[in-house]
Amino acid sequence: MAKTKGARSSGHAEKRAELLRRFRERLTARNLPPPSLRELAAEAGVTVPTVRHYFGRRDDLIVAVMEDFRIVGEPHLVQARLADRPFAESIDILVRAIMVGLAMGVSELHAMGLREGLRHDRLGPAYLLQILEPTILAIETRLHQHQDCGEMRPGCTRTAAIGLLSPLVIAHFHQQELGGTQTRPLDQEAFLAEHIAAFVRAYRV
Repeated sequence: MAKTKGARSSGHAEKRAELLRRFRERLTARNLPPPSLRELAAEAGVTVPTVRHYFGRRDDLIVAVMEDFRIVGEPHLVQARLADRPFAESIDILVRAIMVGLAMGVSELHAMGLREGLRHDRLGPAYLLQILEPTILAIETRLHQHQDCGEMRPGCTRTAAIGLLSPLVIAHFHQQELGGTQTRPLDQEAFLAEHIAAFVRAYRV
């Protein structure tokens, strides 16, 4: 039977997922400049028309990589939203989970998102919506629960969430993405303990 016009061939989703994986590897590679669409196609072992068939233009491809990361990261966001421990313990667990995530590859996506998105009217908002904001919103949800049960003082949870997350991202970038481990090493355990303690002092009832 002839394929209906506009219908996708068998294996389309699997092929697209495999291409996304290869593109992500190249887009997050260290010591390499931002790749062109042609370079991304070559890295994945396909032609430029094939890439365009699955994704469209380069900007569309970058957005697709970000969207895919958000989907893959959803189980971790579920855990980030869950406030099932007392306030101080919950913040400690959350902070350390964020740092583990950054070390396990999340910072690579932040680096890619910032490189592609800064001062870009489409890719900047895409990075915010698909990578940065979901994390902030997950933290907000967790903090709302602590407010609801009377463990955290009333206030803007968005401000608190950004205040919790930002130093962690900056510290990780300082050390791992920008070479701070060689130029000015940071005692991560001491930094985390002080940051957690300061946040709990500021917001605990």
